[in-house]
Order: sequence, then structure tokens, then C-alpha cells
Amino acid sequence: MGAPARTSHDDDGELIDVTGRIRGTAALAVAALLAGGAAGPVAAAGPVAAAETAAARGEGTAPTEVVLLTGDRVALVDGRLAGITPGAGRERIAFHSSTSGGRVRVVPGDAAAALASGKLDPRLFDVTALAARPRTGDGIPLLITKNGSDGPRATSLRATRELPDAHAVAARAPESGAAFPELLADPTVRKVWLDAALKPALDRSTAQIGAPQAWQAGLTGAGVKVAVLDTGIDGDHPDLRGKEVAQANFSEEPDNADNVGHGTHVAATIASGDARYRGVAPDAELLDAKVCDVETCLESWIIAGMRWAVDQGADVLNLSLAFFVDEQGESPLEDTIDSLSASSGALFVVAAGNNGHAPGTPGVGGSVNTPGTADAALTVGAVERDESLAGFSSRGPRRGDGGVKPDLTAPGVDIVAARAGSTGRVAKSGTSMATPHAVGAAALLKQRNPDWSGQRIKAALMASARPNPALHPLGQGAGRVDVPRALAQTVTAEPATLALGVRRWPHEDDEPVTEELVYRNDSASPISLDLTVEQHAPDGTPVTGVFTASPAALTVPAGGTATTRITATTRADTGIGVHSGTVVASGGTTAVRTPVSVDRAEERHDLTIRHLGPDGGPSAGSWTFVSRVDGYREDRLGGGEGTISLPPGAYALSSLVRHEGGSAVFSTPLLELDGDTTLVLDAREAAPLVITPPEAGTRPGPASITSEGFHEGRPSVTGTFYPAGFPEGLRIGRLEPDGPLDEQITWINARFQGASAGYRFGWLLAGGYPTGFTRAPARSELATIRTAIGPVPAGARASLRGGVPAPDGHADHLGALDVPAPGALVELVTTGAPWTWAFTQDGPGDFYAARSSGPETYLAGRTYRRAVNTPVFAPSARPGTSPLVLDGDRLRFEVALFGDGGGHTGYYEATESARTSLRRNGELVGESDEPGRVGFAVPPGAADYRVDAEAVRAPEGSDFSTRTSGSWTFRSTGARGELPLTLVRPKPSLDPTGAARPGLFRVPLEFQRHGGASGPRAFTGEVSYDDGATWSQARTSGSALLLEHPRGKRFASLRVTGSDDGGNTFTQTVVRAYKIKG
Repeated sequence: MGAPARTSHDDDGELIDVTGRIRGTAALAVAALLAGGAAGPVAAAGPVAAAETAAARGEGTAPTEVVLLTGDRVALVDGRLAGITPGAGRERIAFHSSTSGGRVRVVPGDAAAALASGKLDPRLFDVTALAARPRTGDGIPLLITKNGSDGPRATSLRATRELPDAHAVAARAPESGAAFPELLADPTVRKVWLDAALKPALDRSTAQIGAPQAWQAGLTGAGVKVAVLDTGIDGDHPDLRGKEVAQANFSEEPDNADNVGHGTHVAATIASGDARYRGVAPDAELLDAKVCDVETCLESWIIAGMRWAVDQGADVLNLSLAFFVDEQGESPLEDTIDSLSASSGALFVVAAGNNGHAPGTPGVGGSVNTPGTADAALTVGAVERDESLAGFSSRGPRRGDGGVKPDLTAPGVDIVAARAGSTGRVAKSGTSMATPHAVGAAALLKQRNPDWSGQRIKAALMASARPNPALHPLGQGAGRVDVPRALAQTVTAEPATLALGVRRWPHEDDEPVTEELVYRNDSASPISLDLTVEQHAPDGTPVTGVFTASPAALTVPAGGTATTRITATTRADTGIGVHSGTVVASGGTTAVRTPVSVDRAEERHDLTIRHLGPDGGPSAGSWTFVSRVDGYREDRLGGGEGTISLPPGAYALSSLVRHEGGSAVFSTPLLELDGDTTLVLDAREAAPLVITPPEAGTRPGPASITSEGFHEGRPSVTGTFYPAGFPEGLRIGRLEPDGPLDEQITWINARFQGASAGYRFGWLLAGGYPTGFTRAPARSELATIRTAIGPVPAGARASLRGGVPAPDGHADHLGALDVPAPGALVELVTTGAPWTWAFTQDGPGDFYAARSSGPETYLAGRTYRRAVNTPVFAPSARPGTSPLVLDGDRLRFEVALFGDGGGHTGYYEATESARTSLRRNGELVGESDEPGRVGFAVPPGAADYRVDAEAVRAPEGSDFSTRTSGSWTFRSTGARGELPLTLVRPKPSLDPTGAARPGLFRVPLEFQRHGGASGPRAFTGEVSYDDGATWSQARTSGSALLLEHPRGKRFASLRVTGSDDGGNTFTQTVVRAYKIKG
């Protein structure tokens, strides 16, 4: 794609009819969607036949909600975008969303320009990462870097700590979003960062690095101060008693107690005084800087802890903690390590992280964590006892410049050291365990050479490291720490690692790049060195001709230095990516190792974006987001024009061109970049997006337009959500796609509220993002949906969402409509495209229930009745699924224990307790704490099985079905396939509050039969009016129970027991199935 791209003037999209008559991946997805639900229009004027979406999972995963800095709330279900709720007064803000590489981002429209300009940290809007982050205290934790000495001026912020070393302030922003506009307008604010949440990333291991030889020479770390920045240290443990000389707590926990055990283990690996489990530097003095609580280690806590440790005179600092970032760049924590290292002379030793092997995509970079990517840090990977690299140890190269990280390795597998809160010890693995070995070695060197700076100690440890010949520098750096060699060897190299930079594609005309490498000889005699360079291609295989050393032979005078020049030549086709090597200077017993690297960069092309307003001139307030379809990367451009360099591949683009009186949105979910490309986003090329309901005076509600494209089977989704409807003056335009049109789908949803009914409009469009879209459906073209909504407890909030879903069945349902519960809702909807619906119930501080239905299709002019969240809530199978299956050697049981009276099984139900067990021939196979879900491997052959399931609802979740349980027995021949199961669904006629009249009352029963179950051959019923304390036999009539409700009782509980023709049995109990009127 080398020519300038165009905007399209095609019509506003090919409507997809419900028969799915389109080609390609999207067509198959739509066809599968309809086949999984209603294959055609459902029967009118009766209950809608609903099929659950693929995402639904019984009482499974709770939706995760995160609060953005702007005060807006975003919900995820199973990692996918499920809802956006604007903050107070923000209903007219548009929200841009994108999903690529499994990562969801949501950017409010009034944050987009500041994000594109770099004033806002992208992590503030990375919803996937925010959802995985543990909560720490109240508010949103921020690190705010300053332009000068003053600020920030935002009055709604709660400053928690000044961080002068980072030129920053740590603060908490209220979840109301009040600080957001203040921060944007504050000239003292340079950048607003998310206060990153890091995580804490010895009987034989000390001998592995040669520490006992140092002890025999009288080196034990005496007089050396070592700071442990971690979860705290248990100073009362026998191995550490008397080791601490100072402590400080920077976390939000009340004291320095180690409630995790990580810091104590690290400290003991450094300085344990036990005879057998002796630390590497047993006489080192420990500084205990608690920078982590049970859940996390905030970046601001660590920065403050580093400053305290330096002020306490720390010679070496241990940071066995890390977090992963997508790309190398400035970071307050990394910057502080570099600045404090230079100003104090201390050595910062940092864990490489436990991310394992680097991603395979060229140019993406390695997996070494921040802050181990800091220049000054001595970054430590982990090796096994046999010197092989631990599988979890993060590899290089460093992202951004291709530098070699980690710097070296140390033992990090099954390291035995002190257990906090006891007198015993525990084995742990990780680069967190490797790091204190290097710290201890550094302490021994510092004792031997008290005038050495941290960087000189780093150089000595790297120069003397022992390599594993089977590994290359991007995994092991210079090699494994070797204490005896570090103490004995007198020659070091400066710099300790040599990075020769990034050579841009194409490479046929690359000029050689050269840097000096200086050798220092601290001995009293000259030393002659012969220089060779071990060289590796990006895949680790040996190569030649990339690196050369000149001169290749040196004599380093006593107490002096000698210099060689290392040259990288990258014209030859030796592979794309970071080439690594080791300059080995050897002479006699001396062997100095210096890692070296050069990035023979992948192919990249310039993507230039021009934003033009209606007058044809640059539009300064505009922005474009560019997301890689097959990865996490997202780039941002703001202003009238900008250029970014990107590798070839598939990208999704979303742009907004602002202008007086409106805006123009451009989008494509699939842009193939294979050459320098210019996109001109001209507001004059877009066309209006206007939806007009058939009733005058309606109030616009939530609206969205979303596109999905497929590239090699990977979906990429971009969309814009408007909480208060599509604004006046909105225009949309398609960027001409670079893939087949049948691999792109757009869906549009809009809601309006009329005087007596609501209107929901939804369309699926083939052929990508439309240029303009105008619709004015007539009332005769719509179907009527009458929805009865069951009651929720006092103080709870009920919401209903509905919309035309994505082709794969996922419904973002971004706009929630609060509904009365109990209550009724009348809505008129478009026909043709399938619909899905979601009911949610939440309360102050928690989420209690979520039920979904669909896809459902409707016929114009017809009326459909639905009921959601109505009693009786009882065990139920998801429509279209098999609740009991023997698949190979695994028997799987999955039943929703709280399916509502309308047949909606939901995807989450808050429970206080739950247990599900499986027995085979009377013997327990296994049990789980998941309600109604169990799966275990079973022996081959015929057998009798029993499943028992019970769940107690969270008390705030519902007044009904407070406890449900079931027991099912069945026979299996051992053949794979569905197994017989009967589920009982009580179907009483109740009033809107879920209550039955006193006196004679009939409870019809619906028997759901699965896997060949028949009958039932026989069944009995019981009723309880004291929440299951006592039970009475119920009369039966056909497939119903006949009850006599006594006056003065509040609830009726039901139990049904029976068997089918094959002898398979069932017993189901529902406590508080429904109310009884007083």
C-alpha cells in the first residue's frame, strides 16, 4: 500500500439480512450466530425463544469494572468490552474504544488530544491492564511530573508524597473525575502518569556462585549497607535477628511487618546468619524499606523508598520487583534509578522479571521488565542449578534500543531461605530470588573495595561472569555471577555493556557504526589481552562478520587503561532483529566479558496522517489512534499533521477531525501497511450520521457505531460510543480498506425514549465502515417488545441493555438503561438483524447478577413478550448446550443454579458459598467451589455417577432462591457423548413482586430433559414455609404441584424428586422460591 489512501464516497453500507447472505469470515460468523439462536423470526405474542450468547457461563465470571481518571466507568466481561457509564455531567462526551491483541482501550473524547500529545499516560486508558491491577486505597493513584518546582495546582487531588528525585508528586485523584480537567489545564503539569503497580517478581545456591571462597578470605559483607525494597523484613526470624539497622514503611499498611514473606526471603538470601542456610553476605547491614503491601508495590512508594535508602547510606539496593511495559520509553522509576545511581554512587540491582521467552515478532523486543531496563541498573536473570536458563527468566533485548538485558544471571530456582512469621524456611523460585545473590556478591566486592562506585562494581561483576556456552547474551547477559573471579580479576571494561544502536531498514546501504571500549587494569603489572567477539543472530544461532574489534590485541598498563574500537556492520543479510555478541578479552587467567548488541531493524514505513477541517486547512484539535491488529501496540497522532514509523502489517485506525459546529469520524478496522503511506482525513469527504425515530419529541439515548475486521483470523474492533445519542453535526467516513470487504462488518445501535415507549434501532452493515448513514424507520417497520422485569432488593439498581451484536455474538451493550424493578418496559425495535439483551443488577459497592439472552430476531408489526429476573430462580441449562457430557476421559457438568423464570441463565450470580461434587460408584472423584460446574477425568468403562451441587446467594443479591441445590444420579456406559439429565423448572403465575396468593395454588413444572433422559417416570413434591427447616408432602396433578398456602407465611420453598425411565434420578431444592401475599 504505497499510494495515498482515499476516503470512500460509496453508499452507506450493504445491509446484512438475517439469512447471512454475505461472503467470507464475517458471513460465517453471522451464520453461526443465527444458527446458535433463533434461525428465523420467533413466534409472536408469546415468550421469546432465547439462546444464550457464547460468552455466557452460568454463575461464572463477574463483570470487572474500572474507573478512568475522567470519572467514567468501563465494564469488561470475560476480558471483552461490556459497558461504558459516563461520569456525572459527562453524558455528551464521546468514547473511543479499540480492541487488538486481546487488549481493550477506552479513551474519552476530551482526553484524546492530551493522550496524543503525550500529556497523559496511555496506561490510564488501558482497560485490560487496569482491570488486572489490584486496588490500593481510595482514589486513582497518579504520578504527576512537573515542568518546574511548583504544582500541581488541582485542588481536588490528594497529594500523598513529594518525589523530588523524579521531579514528581504522588497523588490520589477522586473517582468522580474532578481532577481531570484541572490537570489538563494546569501549566505546571508535564505529564500525568498512572502510579504503576509492580509486583515482587539458600543451602546450595551460595556455593553455586562461589560465595564460600569469599568467606574463607574474610569477606562477609561487613560494613556494607544493603537496602531491601520489598514487602518488609521479619527481623525476628532467627536467620535475620540483629541484621536490620534501619527500617521505614512507604506502603499503606500500618507497619513494616512482612505479610507476604517475599522481602524476608530476599533479605535472608543476602544476609542470613544461619550456619547451613547462610546468606551470600552474612554480615551485611540491612536497611528495610517496605515498598509493597500484600497486593502491590506502587511506583511512588518505590521511588520514595530508594531516596530514603540512599539517604541512609545504602551501598547496594535490592529491587526484586517489576512490571511489564509494551515498549521502552521514559519512566519516572527508571529515570530515578539512573539519577540516584549517578548522584549517590549506589548500585541498584533489579530483577529481570518472570515473563519467560521474548515475543517472536521481529522488532517487538524482549520481555525484561521495568525497572530492570534502566541503564544504571544491574539487571539479573535466573538460572537453574545445572546453569541452564530458568524457563521463567525474562529475556532481552531491551525494548526501544536493542540493548542487552539482563546484565547477568544468578541462581533463582528452588532457593531455600527464611519464611516470615516462623522460624522455618521455604523454597521459592523467580528472578526475585536470583537478584539477592547478585546483591550479596556486590556487597562482598564493596567490602573489598570500599571506594568503588556502584557502576564500577557492576562492571566487575559483569566482566568476571561465567557464561553458559549454550546461551547467548540476550538470555544470560555476560553470564552467571562468579564471586571468586570477580574478587580475583583486576581488569574491567567500560562500558560494562555496549549498545551500538538501531540501524534502520533497508540495510543495503548501512554504514558501519563504531564505539570505544576501554579496559582498566587495577593490578601492579601490565596485562596483555587478545580480543575475540562471539556473535549471534537474532534467533541465537552463531554468525560472523557483524562485530569486529580493532585492535584485536591490547596491552593494558599497570593502573592504566587501553582502548579498542568495536564496530558493527549490518549490510549482510544475517537476519532481522537484534544481533548480540560478547567481546572476550583474555590473557593468562584474565577473561573479561562485555555484552554487545546492534539492532538490524525490521522493515518500517512512514504513515503520515493529515487532519483537514471543512475549510480544507489543518484541524489542530484532531487525533488518530493506530492499533496493530495482531499485537498490543497502539500509536497516537494529534494535531493537523503527524508521521509515525511502523512495521508492515495490519492496523486498525480511528480518527476524529474536530471543526466548528461538529466533528468527522473516520475508521477502518483493516489497513495493510506495506509502504510509505499518507492518509488525508478530510472532513469534507465525510457524510452525516442521522437516525430519526418515527415519533416527534423523543429524547436521544445511548448510541454507538463499531467496526470489526479480521486479519488472519484475528479480530480487531474499533468503535465510538455516545451516551446521549449521536450529536448534531456528526459526520462519518470510511477509509478505503485494504482487505476484502466481506471481512469487515459495522454495527450501529441507537436508542430514543418517547412519551410512552422506547425505540431501539440496530443495523449490521457489510463492507466496512460507512461514509454517512441516514435512517428514518417507520413505526410499521418495527416490532414491539413488552418486557416484564422482576424485583430486586431495596437499594439495588436494575439495568437493561440491548443491541445488535457483533458478528461473533458478542454484544458490547455500552449504554445501560436503568429500569424499575419490578416494572415493565415497552420498546419498539428494528427487524432483520438479530438482537441480544442483558439484564444487570448491582448495588452500592458490588455487582450481584447479570443475565443475557439472544440472539433473537423479530418480524415487523408483531408484538413479543419477555420476562427477565422473575422468580422462580432454579437450576437450568443454557439453551442449545449440553449440561452433562463425557468427552473422552473427562466428565463435565455445567448447570446454572439460578436461571430465572424467563429462562435466562445469566453469566454471573453473586454467591456467598457454593460446592459441586462428582462421585463415581460411590467414591468421590472431586469437588469444586464453583456453583453448578465441575469437570474431572474419570476411569474408562461403565459406572454409576452422582453430582451434588449447592449454592447460597449473596444476602444482598436477591430475596428469592436464597439457596438452591440439586442431586442427580445417572448411568454411563463409558461411551463419549451426552449423558441423561433432568432439570426441573417451577413455573408458577406470580404477581410483579414475585408473590403468590394464599390458599390453593398451582405450580406447573417444566422438565428439561437432556442426553436422552425421558419421562419423568415418577416425581414427588414437597413444600416448606420455614425456609427448609421442615417439609410437607405436596399433592401433584399432571406435571404440577397443588399447594395450600397458609396465611401469615412469607415464602414458599420447593423440592422435587423423581426419576426417568432409565432409572436416573433427580432431586432439586429451592429455598424461598417465591413470596406469599400477606
